[in-house]
Amino acid sequence: MSVTNPSQVLDDAERLADLASFRILGGASERELDDIVALATQICGVPIATITLIDGQHQWFKAKVGLSLEGTPRDVAFCAHTMMARSAFFVADTHLDPRFCDNPLVVDAPFLRFYAGCPLITAGGSAVGALAVMDRVPRELSSHQHFALQVLAEQVVKWLELRRTVLRLEDALAERDQANLELRQAQVGLEHQVVRTSMALDMAANAQARAECLYTALWETTSDAIVIVDLSNTILFANPSVQSVFGYAPGELLGQPLTVLQPERLRAAHLARMRRYLATQRRRLDWRSTETTAIACDGRELAVEISFSEIELVGERHFVGMFRDISDRKQAERDIFQEKERAQATLRAIADGVIVVDDVGKVTYLNPTAEVLVGRSRSQGIGLPREVVMVVEDAQGNPLDLFSDLPDEPGASAPLLKNAQMLRRPDGTAIPIEGNVTQLRDLAGNRAGAVIAFRDVSQWRALTQQLAFQATHDGLTGLINRAELERRVASALESARLTGAVHSLLYIDLDQFKVVNDTFGHTAGDELLRQLGPVLATRLRERDTLSRFGGDEFGVLLEDCPVESALLTAEALRRAVAEFPFVWQGHAFSFGVSIGHICFGADAASVGEILSKADEACYLAKDLGRNRVHSHQPDDEELSRRHTEMEWVVKIRKALKESRFTLFAQEIFSLGSEEHGPHYEVLVRMLSEDGSLVPPMSFIPAAERYDLMPVIDRWVIEAVCRTLGERLKKEPSVRMSRHAINLSGGSVTDAGLAKYVRDVFAETGVPGHCICFEITETAAIGNLNHAVRLMQELRTEGCKFSLDDFGSGMSSFAYLKRLPVDYLKIDGSFIQNIARDPVDFAMVRSIHDIGKLMGLKTIAEFVENDQVIARLRSIGVDYGQGYGLAKPSPFL
Repeated sequence: MSVTNPSQVLDDAERLADLASFRILGGASERELDDIVALATQICGVPIATITLIDGQHQWFKAKVGLSLEGTPRDVAFCAHTMMARSAFFVADTHLDPRFCDNPLVVDAPFLRFYAGCPLITAGGSAVGALAVMDRVPRELSSHQHFALQVLAEQVVKWLELRRTVLRLEDALAERDQANLELRQAQVGLEHQVVRTSMALDMAANAQARAECLYTALWETTSDAIVIVDLSNTILFANPSVQSVFGYAPGELLGQPLTVLQPERLRAAHLARMRRYLATQRRRLDWRSTETTAIACDGRELAVEISFSEIELVGERHFVGMFRDISDRKQAERDIFQEKERAQATLRAIADGVIVVDDVGKVTYLNPTAEVLVGRSRSQGIGLPREVVMVVEDAQGNPLDLFSDLPDEPGASAPLLKNAQMLRRPDGTAIPIEGNVTQLRDLAGNRAGAVIAFRDVSQWRALTQQLAFQATHDGLTGLINRAELERRVASALESARLTGAVHSLLYIDLDQFKVVNDTFGHTAGDELLRQLGPVLATRLRERDTLSRFGGDEFGVLLEDCPVESALLTAEALRRAVAEFPFVWQGHAFSFGVSIGHICFGADAASVGEILSKADEACYLAKDLGRNRVHSHQPDDEELSRRHTEMEWVVKIRKALKESRFTLFAQEIFSLGSEEHGPHYEVLVRMLSEDGSLVPPMSFIPAAERYDLMPVIDRWVIEAVCRTLGERLKKEPSVRMSRHAINLSGGSVTDAGLAKYVRDVFAETGVPGHCICFEITETAAIGNLNHAVRLMQELRTEGCKFSLDDFGSGMSSFAYLKRLPVDYLKIDGSFIQNIARDPVDFAMVRSIHDIGKLMGLKTIAEFVENDQVIARLRSIGVDYGQGYGLAKPSPFL
């Protein structure tokens, strides 16, 4: 099969010329490229990897693993697609892709089924080939493997560009040799002329003196002035030859713009060309040799031959400029060679720690970072053998020779093996390191030592492992998190569509979990969840996936598990929890679980639908009496949902009629700021017919859905004010207290609420400053205009306002300026882990700082322990509320 119209890209003359400039086709294999394809197979877990270069007729496998072919005709090349796309190109299954299903490389050896490639795009913008991984079975790459493949492709391009730079430098040296030959020939001719002139003229002595001066001048002017500039055209380095070429001492040029060496009439054009190159990466002049005019320190103009090249130093782009004057050629040759060695060594030695050794392996230099890493000062390390200063071992503690794999070639470099090398320090500790060993050569081409560049990767490796774990696991229980379970459900759904397999999903909700939280706080609840994970795991197969969704909810994916087996497993899980005795502070608890089950196969619409149906089945299990398993049936969903919600509506209305609501108060403590009186949040609870407390989240959702919350809110307002009014008669100091009352979204939009509050104040004698209304961020933003109007009206009565659960929404700060509030209650999800999670700590600090700028007080919810209190005080948060400070108590 032919690649669709590849000629426009592949036959581009500039691209072919760019490829030819590397002089790599037809040559021997390159060790560095072989190492890269070997690393690609290991990272991606595939048997085949190639570095492919495509010329006018063929694709050539310059480096390969798992493939016997040396090349193929260009028209069957997968890499042509990658080059045309100029970005990563993936074929999960060639048999399913009409572009490749009849490709000879698919239907015949090597029988490719999977392909992934990243183009090799040179600095000139040409796509010359691709780094590809292949397999004989279909597969997908992870995002980490995608990224790694792209990074390896970039390394191949950097190696090619470096090879081309070295070739060009070698060409320059050849030109130098030719020029030296011509110079020597000219010298011989000049000497002959001097002899003839001395024989012919009476003033032979003077003529000989003039010839000697000319001879000396010719050699003194054969050096290059070299400067290194950054992208802003500022000179960062100038070699000693600038003194003879331009009349500047090297230090005088540092920090000066390059244009100081150009006549005024040429500066604008030069700057325009540089801006155009930086924007387009295309140059109109040949950087290898361009004649122009320069200006010396004394204003004198001189003709120079300039050569420019782009290099990378410490991760930043720079330009090297060489100004050639024939009188300093000899000095310039030495400077060019030394600069080439310095540039190549720097490119290979960009790292934190640097050690330089001489040709016999003794240390001649350690930078400060290397001193810290090896545990020796510079004075202690210089002069010692490198194997004494830098003791490197493999993962098993065996000593390693860093130079064993270093090729015996000029400028050769070898990487330190990743994940395998440990640096042993004098105190016996060891740290993992990565880096390079780069060989140095003298002018004669002999070994002059090496540069060892390395870095401590302990934190990077630990962070990588931590992030990888956190991305897929729950921080509290260590179980698979919801996102990872959803990914596995998606994979199971795909397998069902391909093979007809049947899978099951269990949605588990712990019954009466809030009893533990409300009685002993979140610390006890967290411990219960941690202990519950291993209990559930004992009833599962090794291949099953146990996940924590959040809160007290868990999920279990049972792959290749039909309905009957799944229900047996669910019942086993239910019994395991029922038999599990949880003990906290001498109190024993027993629990049940409500389990929703759904069986899914190829006909399932989506992952979201599967989880939703399982959740609904769990909800029905709870509604049917808890501590049971309910398997999803399509025809009972809506009826059960409505039945349950309407039951709560009936219960709420009956409770209102029978005054079966009660109030609790939880004190809000000052964490540092001076407070003139106590501060409480009033909490509403419903009483069941048997007198037991009904948790708010059991009835509030139904009350909100069926518009009963405004009635409950008014009941709370009147009950709080009547209680406070009675207290004021006996305790005038109550005037100094403040009580926060929660308002629902329905009350925020109640046009008559403000008048109702004023009437209650007038009837009970409670001053408005004793009342603070709490409105959730979601309710305030969702009813912004109503919320602003209500706040403005009640603030005239002296009431305060608090914005509850602040930070939970996506637009918190955007709307805050419009809301005339006095307090920000920072969402408890940020507070709970503030002592150990730097992200949560930063979020809380940011919210507090914004509040302070706006003149607002901040309140932290869910304050559970002294560590959290200490962190909040370090930020400056004004108030704290939670079980770590005080539990709710009856509001009498």
